[in-house]
Amino acid sequence: MYYLSHHGSDGYPEGLGLKVLQYIRQPNAIATYQKVFGEMLDGLKSPSHSLLLIEGGDENFDGPSQLRPETCGWTYEIDLDRNIFHVCDMPFFSLECLPDDAVFLQYISDDGITRDHYGHAACPLECPPENRYKKPTPPIVHNSELETYQSLMCTGSQVALSDLLAVSDGLSQDEHVRVTLLEVMIGQCMFSSAIGKEIYEIELLNDHNQITDDQCAFAIPMLKRKEFTWVREDTVVYIATHLYDERCLQASVSRLINVILEQTNHSGHYFGIAFSVFHCAVVKVVKNAHTMSFSHTSALQFLPSFYADSPSTPGITALARLGYRIDPALFRRALEACHYVRYIHLKESLVQRADRSDDMPPTTICPTLPLELWREIACYLTHPFHLIVLGLVSRLCRQAVSMVLRCTHLCGYRLVSAPQERPEYRKENLSLRAASFSAVRNGIPTTVNVGVTGMLNDRLPEQRMIIPLEIKNSYFHLTLSADP
Repeated sequence: MYYLSHHGSDGYPEGLGLKVLQYIRQPNAIATYQKVFGEMLDGLKSPSHSLLLIEGGDENFDGPSQLRPETCGWTYEIDLDRNIFHVCDMPFFSLECLPDDAVFLQYISDDGITRDHYGHAACPLECPPENRYKKPTPPIVHNSELETYQSLMCTGSQVALSDLLAVSDGLSQDEHVRVTLLEVMIGQCMFSSAIGKEIYEIELLNDHNQITDDQCAFAIPMLKRKEFTWVREDTVVYIATHLYDERCLQASVSRLINVILEQTNHSGHYFGIAFSVFHCAVVKVVKNAHTMSFSHTSALQFLPSFYADSPSTPGITALARLGYRIDPALFRRALEACHYVRYIHLKESLVQRADRSDDMPPTTICPTLPLELWREIACYLTHPFHLIVLGLVSRLCRQAVSMVLRCTHLCGYRLVSAPQERPEYRKENLSLRAASFSAVRNGIPTTVNVGVTGMLNDRLPEQRMIIPLEIKNSYFHLTLSADP
């Protein structure tokens, strides 16, 4: 529950900030706050009778409210649930060991506030550890939550993803492009004010039951929230927390194995992703007629640190490579997702055609062309609807189109090679959220700049691609431009 006291224009750190800090630093101040606010929540005391008001503010508190008040300017929050002193809605100091006035003003003053590499107000790395806010300990994991993990055959608990996927350790050119674009998109998310604040909040959760709908939307945008989400016929995602803790990791692996066994009846290889925003782990389940075994990676760092100098993490690389696997249902899924299919009245029949195993009659010219040539033809088609139409011509065409669909596309541009180094990206940590790719459109090579295009060349026309990620009633978008 939140209570709010307004202080008008007197909220600057060297005024109200120091007053609040000095007040709650007094002996037994936190215990007094906890006692009085507990009585207020129980209805035993009115906010107007509270002795906790800071001089210069309203005569009583607004509240209680279950939502953090929308405020602007300088705000100071005394978080009694997590023993954290927040400044401007961001966690800074531990209530159990608050800094002295000099340390406080070193990071928070009328001239400004320390910021991380993505531009958010943040407690700096050099803050003394005893003063810095503390993250919650991992939740208790009961032995019953580990039964599946301990009862089935585990063939590896720290397996490299390349071994799980049976691929080489090195990235292919297409995988490198895919990984880098994902790094840029994640960097753009972290740069967003609304998303950045939510990420800091996720860090303070006690367990996965406290994840809000907005926070869950980071992982499964535009979908109804579920405990498990099947993103492919053989791949399921589970949203977790504290994956760095061994027992929490094993409990998440157990839940993924259970849902795979419940939802799949056929033999084969299945994958599960435990995802906590900060870490991820990939599980592989091998089902045969009479046996079942599993293996998994360790907890891989997914999100870069807010003070990172590089956007790369092993978790981003792992999920990008996992998503690059050959998907027999890729063309069908592209057909179902294609916005332009709505203009065709026979959508159901088209979906059925996408699944057919027959081909065009041998009297037509289509089957006489080799797969490589059909792929070259498909590479010249930049509009998704045109690719869909070509894929509906024959089974061979679908195979060629599916090969092209595996490549990374942005607004009609196919990204074909690793990003180019640009000196401009070294400024203001732009390399954490921007990149330039060699690309092709209609067979013509070009360079596509993704992230902060207006800062490179104001004369380049920009395009905005809406990402299906809605946070706080606003949509996230990715900006790009192409060199002439």
